[in-house]
Amino acid sequence: MKILFTHRPGGAYAFISDGWMNACRAAGFTVARWDGAESSWNAYDPDIYVGCSGHRQPIPAERRAKVAIHCNPFGPRDLGPINESQNAIAWTNVQRPAAVFGYGHELDRVYWEHWTTKLGIPWVPMPNAGDSTIYKKVDDNDRYDIVYLGGRWDYKAKNIDKYLLPILKRTNSVGCTYSYKVCGWGGWPSDIPNSRLPETPGADVALYGSGTIAPCVSEPHTSVYGIDLPERVFKAALCGCLTIHDFVPGFAERFMPSVIVAKDEHEYATLIEEWQHRRDMRDRAELQRREVLNGHTYFHRMAGLLNALGFTGGADQLLTAARRFGTESAAC
Repeated sequence: MKILFTHRPGGAYAFISDGWMNACRAAGFTVARWDGAESSWNAYDPDIYVGCSGHRQPIPAERRAKVAIHCNPFGPRDLGPINESQNAIAWTNVQRPAAVFGYGHELDRVYWEHWTTKLGIPWVPMPNAGDSTIYKKVDDNDRYDIVYLGGRWDYKAKNIDKYLLPILKRTNSVGCTYSYKVCGWGGWPSDIPNSRLPETPGADVALYGSGTIAPCVSEPHTSVYGIDLPERVFKAALCGCLTIHDFVPGFAERFMPSVIVAKDEHEYATLIEEWQHRRDMRDRAELQRREVLNGHTYFHRMAGLLNALGFTGGADQLLTAARRFGTESAAC
């Protein structure tokens, strides 16, 4: 099977789509990114093209491939700036995709349901996940109490400043400050030492491997609607960190029951301190890692998409590969 993906843009989509490609490649498929030229499309002759309404390419009207396009919410509930734009809706409809997909769980279907009810295009739930071809336990010699990777731009800072910064600045109950390593972009305060990691796949594996707890912080709309859950919780768990998340409605029933989710910033601080000292901390971290390997890798996400497109054999290949990588990881 041959699958084409969009060019590699900047931002989170680049790393997420890398994860899709890595899963497909590990399952035995031929994968490539498309340069947008019709000649290269024809030479490659894909079975599937995975596109994005936010990173548009000139998809050929005459084609053999089935097309799936990542889209933002389009439904009866107004999500404000999170909604798909009318221009993007029109462009996507013209492409005649076999399916659209978005960063939501099946339980979040209502936010995308107009793609189907108004345009007749099936929507496939495809939330973020972990890339188990890259993210693995690398050591058990934790050097930091807390590790965090992420950008602190204005919108993201709303929850970072509410949940994470007070943790990094506080003294715990035994009079010690937390040891931590923060890597990221954007306007981190001058009193929070931080560094940049290379923007290459897997550059953060060693960071997560060096920490005991990986606090997870989402964007404000995720705190309200539960969609667009960042990859962080899955990647950190695969590397053996204990993950503690800010409030996300429906997290347990949608994703991982073992992830520790705080109801507010005050409980978040309490949980960070409590779990540093619990004797079952490593057991809980291992449970989180196994939950990711068993159901929340990009093998699982791409299997769902291929099933929806009618490639059931390809979906089975992906799930077989997921089990293989899960077994290999269990030996770490």
